[in-house]
Amino acid sequence: MTTELSPELLRKLEYLRLVSRRVHTGRFAALTRSRKLGRGIDFADHRPYTPGDDFKDIDWNLYGRMDRFMIRVAEEETELNLHLLVDTSRSMDLGEGITKGAWAHLVATALSYVALAHLDRVHVWPFGEGLAKPLSPPRHKAQAIQIHRYLGSTDGGAKTDFEGACRSLIGVTRTRGIVVVLSDFLAPGGWKAGLDLLRHARFEVGLMQISAPQEADVPARGEVVLRDHETGQARRIRVTERIAQAYRAAFTAHGEALQGYARAHNLFYAHGRTDQPFEEMVLRTMRAERLLG
Repeated sequence: MTTELSPELLRKLEYLRLVSRRVHTGRFAALTRSRKLGRGIDFADHRPYTPGDDFKDIDWNLYGRMDRFMIRVAEEETELNLHLLVDTSRSMDLGEGITKGAWAHLVATALSYVALAHLDRVHVWPFGEGLAKPLSPPRHKAQAIQIHRYLGSTDGGAKTDFEGACRSLIGVTRTRGIVVVLSDFLAPGGWKAGLDLLRHARFEVGLMQISAPQEADVPARGEVVLRDHETGQARRIRVTERIAQAYRAAFTAHGEALQGYARAHNLFYAHGRTDQPFEEMVLRTMRAERLLG
C-alpha cells in the first residue's frame, strides 16, 4: 500500500471541505462557512435597516418594491480550526504491509490538505505517554507534506495515556473547533474519560478507530506466548477455541462501544482497517459520515 498521497488523490481532495455541525468563529477570513450571519458572499436573509448600518448593504432592488430599507445578510466565511490528535504509541506499530500508525498518518495528511486548501487552521497533536509538541503550519496546502513528515518522525513512547493527552490539549490551546482522534483506542486507562473531557471543553469531536486485520482474531491454538506490544510484557497461555471466541467478542465489543458512544453524543465515527485503502476512508466513508462534504 502506498505511503504517500498521489497527485490524483490531491486533485480529488481539492473539491472537499470540512463539515462543521457547530458555529466556530475564527480570527481570519477563509473559505469555510461559519453559519454566522454577517458579511460574506453567499446571501442568507434580509433584516430591517438600523441607524449605523452601511448603505452599501442595503438591498435597493427590494427597496424599490417594498419602499423599505432592508439589509442583505450573508453567511460569514471564516477559518475553521482542525485539531488532529494522532496516536503515536507503540501499539500503532502493528500491521502487515502498512502499520496502523502509517495508515493514520496518511488519513491525517489528507484531512490536513482538505483544511489547508480552504485556508483553515490545522493543529497536529501526536500523543502516546504524553502530548508531544504540536505542529501548526501556515495556511497553505503545500504544508500537508510537512505534517506527514512530522508525524513520521514522532515517537510517542511505549504506553498510551489518552486521558492525560486530552487534558493537556485542553490546557494548552484556546482555539476550539473540530478535533479528530486517530487511534486504536487501546489505552490501558480507557478512552471514555478523555473523550468526555474534549466534549465538555466545547470541541466538536470525531473518532477514527484504526485496527490491523490480525487484531480481529487469535490465529494460533494451543500453548502460545502473548507479548504486549506497548510494554513488552510477555505471558504464556493456552489458547482454546473458547478463549479465541471470547477474544473475538471482546474486540467486536470494543468497536461497538466506540460507535455507540459516538452515536449517543452525535459525533463523527469511522472504523478503518490497514488492509483497506485509506483513499476509500477519505473519499467515501468520511463523506458518508458527514465529516467531509
